[in-house]
Amino acid sequence: MIISLAASLSLDNDLQANIKSMEKILAAAKAESSDLVLFGEAFLQGFGAITFDYEHDIKNVALGVHSPEIARVRQLAGKYGLGVGFGFYENDHSGIFATYLIVDARGGTAVKYQRVSPGAWIAEANAEYRMGREFHVFEFAGKRLAVMVCGDFWEDYLLDPIVELDSQVDAFLWPVHCDYTIEKWTGGEREEYRKRSQILAKPVFFVNNLRLAADGAKGGAYVWQQGRELAALEPGHEGFLSYEF
Repeated sequence: MIISLAASLSLDNDLQANIKSMEKILAAAKAESSDLVLFGEAFLQGFGAITFDYEHDIKNVALGVHSPEIARVRQLAGKYGLGVGFGFYENDHSGIFATYLIVDARGGTAVKYQRVSPGAWIAEANAEYRMGREFHVFEFAGKRLAVMVCGDFWEDYLLDPIVELDSQVDAFLWPVHCDYTIEKWTGGEREEYRKRSQILAKPVFFVNNLRLAADGAKGGAYVWQQGRELAALEPGHEGFLSYEF
């Protein structure tokens, strides 16, 4: 199985531009025989699209899984014959979730994971900004995989359920949105994330968004296993990293 990690430009509140970015990556990844292409956390609407004004966010930002925009991503998966994973802000029965959706090569849902850690939300957010309840193991292209989004893997109280999955899966997928400058990332933060991966025996596929702001996320993608760096796409430019396992 070949997974491609897409460190791609994600713009706030510009879904059409973000979908075009996805298609550009999918076309290139198809040429490299990828099976699954993964984008970062909240990629579809842009990480900063959420305002925490509930009435605004539920009407103008959050999307249902059957929305036209997500239907378009499903169509792209079918067009290129690739699985696609991406983060988005979800409207689920009027609750807002930081969700990660993976669709298969025909556009069907492989897994829908709602982030279980609170880090996507500010402390003042009302109760309608919700969290999921569990991690999921799912099958894709003959492999068993699990998703953990950004801060999930930094919450010590979640380590037990994550580690319990280690014997059940072939790999972990770790899409994030990390607003580090290149200097800060390469100066120490990257090393902390790599060390965190040592907790797990199975490979960890890490991908970050790319942003335009000087202090915004700068992309980067990595495959780590027990602390060893197996492959890397350095931050600072748009692209993708393909890895076969």
